[in-house]
Amino acid sequence: MEEFIKNNRSYAIAAWVFIPIVIVVFELAWTPYISNLLDTATSYVLRSLLLFLLLIIVTNVVFKKLVPRYKRGKMLVVGFLWLLFFLVFDMIFRYYVLNLNLDVIIQDYNLFTGGLRGLVLLVMFFGPLLMVRTHIGDPNLFEMPLGKMATIGLLPSSLKIAYYRRKGAEIGEGVTIGPLSILDCKKIVIGDYAEIGMANMIRANEFTLGRYSKLGMLVIIDTHKVLIGDEVTIQEQVYIGGLKTDKSIIEIGDLSMIFAQSVINPTHPIKIGKRVGIGGSNFLFTHGTWQPILDGFPVAFGPITIEDGVWFPWRVFVLPNVHIGKEATIGAGSVINRDIPARSLAAGVPAKVLRQDTEYIKKYTDKEKRDILKDILVELVGYLRIEDWKVLDPVLEDAYAKTSFRTPRGPSSKEDNQVLFMFENKSDLWDMVSERSFVITLFPIDSERTKNLEQTGCWWFDLANSTWGGTRTKVSLVINGWLSRYGHWMKYSS
Repeated sequence: MEEFIKNNRSYAIAAWVFIPIVIVVFELAWTPYISNLLDTATSYVLRSLLLFLLLIIVTNVVFKKLVPRYKRGKMLVVGFLWLLFFLVFDMIFRYYVLNLNLDVIIQDYNLFTGGLRGLVLLVMFFGPLLMVRTHIGDPNLFEMPLGKMATIGLLPSSLKIAYYRRKGAEIGEGVTIGPLSILDCKKIVIGDYAEIGMANMIRANEFTLGRYSKLGMLVIIDTHKVLIGDEVTIQEQVYIGGLKTDKSIIEIGDLSMIFAQSVINPTHPIKIGKRVGIGGSNFLFTHGTWQPILDGFPVAFGPITIEDGVWFPWRVFVLPNVHIGKEATIGAGSVINRDIPARSLAAGVPAKVLRQDTEYIKKYTDKEKRDILKDILVELVGYLRIEDWKVLDPVLEDAYAKTSFRTPRGPSSKEDNQVLFMFENKSDLWDMVSERSFVITLFPIDSERTKNLEQTGCWWFDLANSTWGGTRTKVSLVINGWLSRYGHWMKYSS
């Protein structure tokens, strides 16, 4: 057996002889026949990318057709030898045959300075690992998302989006897809200005991501159908997947957030409503199975429904067949194995309802609400000052509260900006609104008023309807984010 493995590694190393042949033919054909038809920059980029793709194809054919099966175990060693052989041959060939300067040759391999030939080195190093023929049971990594991460995933965001659009994906304007992220999906719909972070692996028959939604780094999704609404945030290292069935559907409503290191298992449907907060290290499982059901052990499959406005702090565990009512709050560290009614506080292992409705949710007077908003403004001023913003002391009156600021840099650093909390809908208060005002109201704002505010270069935040509008800038997102600290998740409506 040891001799067999050694021989197979020899085949893998010997297969490298095909690569110099490919490079020689490609370079000798490119220089006289094609490069003269293009400008220098275009010729360089096109030549490097075509060579990169050609070597992927040749390496794949070599390992699939010509090299006997063997274990994948030490293929990085083979890849390292390939890389050394390629570097020696390529540098000699380009220096003596193509008469290129040695500094130019070395610079061409530096990916950090735009040297696209460094992509070829990646093929040389990872090719044997990702493209080998293997024994039964050893997964074919070239057909798995990991192989696509090392190929498609390396493309810049714009080229990646163009690639997926070419395959039929509906992708809106301003979308970004981070390095090493791939979408291994049959149907893709992504709304405007959505962001997919670095090293995301998404596998689904249907994947929908709403406008302004964000996926953090190292998010893994592997299920049948994924429906994510607008302005949803899924933080880093979240895993959504598990046993698959035709019922494996996860739906996440607008403005909801799933915090880091949560695990969500949609073997059966999971429906998460709007403005739901799923804290860090939460676990939602729609199946529980291990021991044999015919021997009498418990096996459970069933959906999970979480209605609008629910809050899970950290380390909540939800079992199958659970329905959590609107605006319920769950204590940290709880295990939920039964339905929880709306507007209640539940905690424990297993979770029990502790208080409901007015026993739990306080009813504030109008004066108390104004005092709370004044405190929010005072806290905002303190926060902006530690961020080096120039902020005036807040003015706190019965009908309004306000302050003025300038940012450390950017357009808002050159002229005064105003944050104005309005508690009453009166004309004399509206007269206080000037250009570059951030108007936050305790009462509903009609559509005509919001339109006028936006036309005069202002922003509006309607606490009564949980909506906001105006141009999305760093400053407006700071104000919106500050309100969300106090549970006011505002829908962007411009």
